[in-house]
Amino acid sequence: MSTFSVCRLVRILLLALTMAAGPAYGERASFAWFEASGPDTDVEDIRGLAEAQWQPVARKQTLNFGFTKSTYWLRVEVPAEPVNRVLEIGYPLLDDVRVYWYIGGEQVERHVTGDSRKFGSRPIYHRNFVFPVPSNSDPTTAYVRVQSEGAVQIPAQVIESADFLAREQLDYGWQAVFLGIMIAMALYNLFVFVIVRQQAYLWYVLTVVASALVLLNFNGLVFQWLWPDLPILNRYFTAPAISANILFAVMFALNFLAVRNYSRVSYRVLQLVALVSGCSLVYGLFGSYQSSTAIISVFAAVITPLTWILGLVVWRKGQALAGFYVVAWTPLLLGYLVMSISKIGLIPTSTVTELAPQTGVALEVILMSFALAYRINLERRLRIEAQDHALDIQLQANQTLEARVQARTEELEQVNEQLKAVSITDGLTGVANRRQFDEKLEAEWHRALRQGHPLSLVLLDIDYFKRVNDNFGHLAGMIAWSVSRGSAPPKSSAQEICWRDTAARNSVCSCRRRRRPGPPMWLNACGWLWRAHRFTLVTTAAH
Repeated sequence: MSTFSVCRLVRILLLALTMAAGPAYGERASFAWFEASGPDTDVEDIRGLAEAQWQPVARKQTLNFGFTKSTYWLRVEVPAEPVNRVLEIGYPLLDDVRVYWYIGGEQVERHVTGDSRKFGSRPIYHRNFVFPVPSNSDPTTAYVRVQSEGAVQIPAQVIESADFLAREQLDYGWQAVFLGIMIAMALYNLFVFVIVRQQAYLWYVLTVVASALVLLNFNGLVFQWLWPDLPILNRYFTAPAISANILFAVMFALNFLAVRNYSRVSYRVLQLVALVSGCSLVYGLFGSYQSSTAIISVFAAVITPLTWILGLVVWRKGQALAGFYVVAWTPLLLGYLVMSISKIGLIPTSTVTELAPQTGVALEVILMSFALAYRINLERRLRIEAQDHALDIQLQANQTLEARVQARTEELEQVNEQLKAVSITDGLTGVANRRQFDEKLEAEWHRALRQGHPLSLVLLDIDYFKRVNDNFGHLAGMIAWSVSRGSAPPKSSAQEICWRDTAARNSVCSCRRRRRPGPPMWLNACGWLWRAHRFTLVTTAAH
């Protein structure tokens, strides 16, 4: 809601309080009341009462008798004035209201109405009980009979018709603003619920709707707008609607504040409140109207401060949203508390008590909109943080996995190198074996073809080396060869050694140098010395 709308709402409220802050009764009209012994008392019996039996009503006093089965009579003496005036009883939930107008000792008008009769039975089609004063030139006396199963309140006043119409314009403007706020917030949160699918928003929508219906019912607009020809529904609406409102509000608090995660005691208490509210709703539909209304009024008066205190407890436990809840629901709960106490009769009914619930609900809706917006932002921030944390965990896992894969790959490469070295090397002598010889020959052959260079292959045969193998075994021969070989070229067999050169001429010269007599080669085979005198050279040159 914009700042302009809030300011406009406050302005209308202040104007309503200013215009309604006058005396409860007309300055020139006098009021007195009498409690009848039974419902069958006739108006003529009431007119015959002694003056001492009438109890005068002080200026600015509102009659509030609470829940009672008695019948009350109100005498209104209106002096003659040259203006049109009306008698208004500003509590629309009275079951039976009868007005008898007398001028000069004679009855001139009679009206029978109440919320137990059709709305059209009222002489003026208005949410309250409004009766025109029949004469401006003569003093007039009205005898008003009131009986109701609910709270008996008689906020009566005689007011000029022009002032009544001016005040009613402002009052209906306030009711329209209030209803617009409630509808807007209900629809907005309903759309949010459809999108996010969180139960807290659904309970809040139900709470807003129930609150609006309860308050509009106390102002007589539900009967006027929804079922003016079905007064029987009034009997089954007030107490169940209040019970449903409490139930929805408690369920909203449980879901919105996540009370179970912060305070088990508060959670159990709110569960008990929800259970009692549900039972009150059922009893309001099938039980006595007067007892159900009285029970739910007392229950609301107790639950209102209790719920607010539990909000403080959850807030202290660390629930950040509870702060918004306490601030937003404080005016609403105070408004309901004032209304409940006034219905019981502990405080007199006044303009403040009548406007307090609607004012509290309107302020609650405005403040709670900020709380719900904060909840959305908080959930989005927590979701982003959770996603970032999940991404960090995934990144760390990937890095760990990559490190493990890299380490494993290096281990496998080392193992492969070792296996390759083992596969191309003689394990005993450490000399390159036939496999490496074949691979090297093929590689050199292709290299010679690519570069166009000659390739020479020289085979060197050591004579009589076979005797070492025959006499001492191949293992001894290999050991002898490994001791004497120094740095040797690859072996093609146990007695043949091979090497390459890049030119045929160099190969031939190299072979001749190896055939030239020199120091004898001593081969040590397990302690047996053997002298090699003669080599056989085979030379192959390829271009």
